[in-house]
Amino acid sequence: MDLSKIISVAGKSGLFRVVAQARQAIIAESLIDGKRVPVPTSLRVSALEEISMFTTGDDVPLKEVLARLHAAEKGKLSVDPKGDEEALWKKLGEVLPEHDRSRIYPSDVRKLFSWYEQLARSGALDAKEEPKAEDKPVEGKAGEKKARAKADVAVKKANAPKPGAATKAKGAGTTVRKGSQRGS
Repeated sequence: MDLSKIISVAGKSGLFRVVAQARQAIIAESLIDGKRVPVPTSLRVSALEEISMFTTGDDVPLKEVLARLHAAEKGKLSVDPKGDEEALWKKLGEVLPEHDRSRIYPSDVRKLFSWYEQLARSGALDAKEEPKAEDKPVEGKAGEKKARAKADVAVKKANAPKPGAATKAKGAGTTVRKGSQRGS
């Protein structure tokens, strides 16, 4: 599950997937209805990848909490986020037994289960992470030489002069007559 492109926007309900980056805004798509909206840089945006839950020990990343909840529920929806508060705390206790109830607000628990529901409905929890460039296996020296040779050929072709594209010096052969100048 890749939560780096999933964001929460202050003042807007629900979660959004980052689609594009504009000059002064982020273009985001709602996970609820799929509508695209510009999110200006003046709004506070939080990536789910950066959020963590308070525990009695070290804080646990939200990604891990959601993965545990997804495994416990076997991909199905969990308890109703608008339901009984004690049921929400009980489910959180099953998934994250070391949670720190004194530092977690009830609204945060509701938000956790609401976000889980949105992510489960959109299929973002089922998606596998793609390996990054650093994780790909190295092909060896022969593969590296071929890749460098292809890159060198591409650079030479891009820098080569175009056939029939003769250049003229600017101003060569152009004369300005005094009568055609302004103010004369």
